[in-house]
Amino acid sequence: MQALSNAFPFSGRTLTLAIALTLGGGVPLTLPLAHAAETTTRLTLNLAPQALDRMLTQLADQANVRLVFNSSDLAGRSGPALQGAFTLAQALDRLLQGSGHTWQLLDGQTLVLEKLPAADASVVLGATNIDSRATESAYGPVDGIVAKRSATGSKTDTALSEIPQTINVITQDEVKMRGAQSVTEALRYTAGMTGGGFADRVKVFDEPTSRGFSPTPLYLDGLHLPYSGGSTGGSLQIDPYTLERIEVLKGPASVLYGQNQPGGIVNMVSKRPTATPLHEVVIGGGSYDRKYGAFDLGGPIDDQGQFLYRLTGVVNDSNSQIDYADQNRMLLAPSLTWLANERTTVTVFGQYQKDRDTPEAQGLPAKGTVYSTANGRISRSLFIGEPGLNKYDREQFVVGYEIAHELNDTWTLKQNARYADLDDRYVAPLHGYSFGPNPVTGANDFSYQADRFGVDWAQHNRVYGIDSTAQAKFKTGELDHTLLLGVDYYHFNSEFLGRYDRRGPGIDLYKPVYGSKFTFTQPYRWDNTITQTGLYAQDQLLWNKWFLTVGGRYDFAETDNKTPLNGGHTNQKDEKFTARAGLGYSFDNGVTPYVSYAESFLPLSGVDANGSGFDPTNGKQYEVGIKYEPRSIDGFIQLSAYQIDQDNMLTNDRDDPSLSVQSGSVRSRGVELEGKVNVTDNLSVLAAVSRNQIKWRSINDGREGRTLAMQPPLTASAWVNYDFDVSTVLAGFGVGLGARYVRSSYGSDYVGDSFQIPSYTVYDAMVSYDLEKSPLHVKGVKLKANLQNLTDEKYVAACNGGLDCYYGEGRTLSADVTYNW
Repeated sequence: MQALSNAFPFSGRTLTLAIALTLGGGVPLTLPLAHAAETTTRLTLNLAPQALDRMLTQLADQANVRLVFNSSDLAGRSGPALQGAFTLAQALDRLLQGSGHTWQLLDGQTLVLEKLPAADASVVLGATNIDSRATESAYGPVDGIVAKRSATGSKTDTALSEIPQTINVITQDEVKMRGAQSVTEALRYTAGMTGGGFADRVKVFDEPTSRGFSPTPLYLDGLHLPYSGGSTGGSLQIDPYTLERIEVLKGPASVLYGQNQPGGIVNMVSKRPTATPLHEVVIGGGSYDRKYGAFDLGGPIDDQGQFLYRLTGVVNDSNSQIDYADQNRMLLAPSLTWLANERTTVTVFGQYQKDRDTPEAQGLPAKGTVYSTANGRISRSLFIGEPGLNKYDREQFVVGYEIAHELNDTWTLKQNARYADLDDRYVAPLHGYSFGPNPVTGANDFSYQADRFGVDWAQHNRVYGIDSTAQAKFKTGELDHTLLLGVDYYHFNSEFLGRYDRRGPGIDLYKPVYGSKFTFTQPYRWDNTITQTGLYAQDQLLWNKWFLTVGGRYDFAETDNKTPLNGGHTNQKDEKFTARAGLGYSFDNGVTPYVSYAESFLPLSGVDANGSGFDPTNGKQYEVGIKYEPRSIDGFIQLSAYQIDQDNMLTNDRDDPSLSVQSGSVRSRGVELEGKVNVTDNLSVLAAVSRNQIKWRSINDGREGRTLAMQPPLTASAWVNYDFDVSTVLAGFGVGLGARYVRSSYGSDYVGDSFQIPSYTVYDAMVSYDLEKSPLHVKGVKLKANLQNLTDEKYVAACNGGLDCYYGEGRTLSADVTYNW
């Protein structure tokens, strides 16, 4: 036995031994197994291309099966890379494709490879029909709209049903299907996510609201993006074409990600190099003189498949529904993966993006938008800036790396690091402070803004983040553990120069005349730095059908704020422990109920009347829910109910309104239901409904018990997509129809300024034509057209007070031709 073991130097543990059967039909030598294997159990694989016999041995070792084959039959053959989640059957079919071999699993524990007769050597195995949903990786693409795995909620590759917190996943296929041109648009059909307001209308950055809390922090591949807060800009905007998926973790996320709002986070998962060659080019047009182009290229560089690449690019030039406003973008995102060996993977990546826009925020009075006046409604196309003045210039670049190394069958080490740099400048009159008599008509009828608030904001923001983890998979008795130990560091610096014209020239909102001059003075600077170091631990335990996730984190945070023009300087250091726990049970019918608790914290800058720094705001969430993964069809449905409390919020000091005190507290309660189902091969359905109520629990200006503005109490959406069967005369055609409903909400939560924004329903549509599936049989060509706001509904999406209301988007057409080869 010793001689045989030395002859086959494979990892072998207690399960596999390759035996050369050329010794006259010798009996295979086997070792005892702890339990029988299942071909339907998913294995998370990271096998680099190498000799086929070695890859098969590693696969058998991980699947806990004996392996019997004639090594001489496979001599000189190599296998393709296997990265992601596979069943044993799928992995074997892929490795043996074209090898002239088939396989059998005897008695659930002995895997035998057999050589096919010469006539059958070219047999096509099941690998050609592998359902990519079954091989889904939490870090990679999804075939269709139904995702089953995520790493955002655990920082490990975990089934969505085993994460005891709500996770919403928008796949790249869904983004394309709905024609979303920004992350904000991609989130429109997600339960509990709302928008409207400045960020949606001006379109230069994404600032969604989750479960009533805004802004929802944005992450790229698990690391925080620069954000300076409010409407001053200073944020990277990630183009959805560069992403594999967009994931929303609902509720507090500080245990894994540090300081955050309690409503949740949005984590965007970038496209990465792939072992499968891909080539895609997109050319598009549409409303408002839209001109669009994109490409996505990837695959192996060398014959051995050890080096993989991805190169993604976008160019966009379009006008806007608002007069004089436009958008121009150019971006390039390269990445390279080195599969150093079967245990080590290194990826380096970068992204460069340049935007040259003419923005228009269009903050308008409620009288003329929400309410009609003697002059009627203000036009949706109104430009209240100055055509030669308004501009938004942004230059951003990102560079980083990801390293993963398997120490052994138990421990895996990972490190993710990124540096992001952003330079931007925003110049525009935003809106008016006051209204007065119209100089032409003399009427004081809210038709004339007596002044406009002009801004010239320039920022340079830099952020460096690094996250290092050690993951261990092991058993203690009957308990399966996935233990995660991590340390991360975050350094964010923001330099800002703002200049203002606080009494800029007025403008007629119904008959604007342009050409007024703005004089920007009163400069204001800041130089703010936030650093944070966090130590965290998490254990995901499985016992029979029970799962328990527990985690804790201790953070050291420092906020250093400088105002160089007046010599101001404040420094605040905070330490905080946050916790998280969740328990669930997976029934055989696919139903998984769960309960969870999670905490968050967010440091605050500034001092109170006594010169003392503020404590961090605290958030905590209680959530109960049910996740359902149907056995008969491909789908994922989740229902959750939650309560989130946030305390220690800043409010105005009653004795001196220029100062702040920590007397604010809000409570958000709600129910969310979301489902995505591939009903048949032709029919896909997604639907979501959210009931949310967020109110002031305590605040010192009389707003206790009032519902916060810009937070609709009920939202609902649905999308149905149908692709006609290839056997019909309409083969190749696909159609989609969607609807979004938002119930009436408060436009202001201040006493004496309370009003309601009317409910609205917006319809979206899509039509596509796949020429490869059509009678024309043109390989790789697909046509698609999307129509947002099909009926051209005119509605107010949000108001943040009586003088700051924002229209929703009118009818917009975009059309694309995609070629894949």
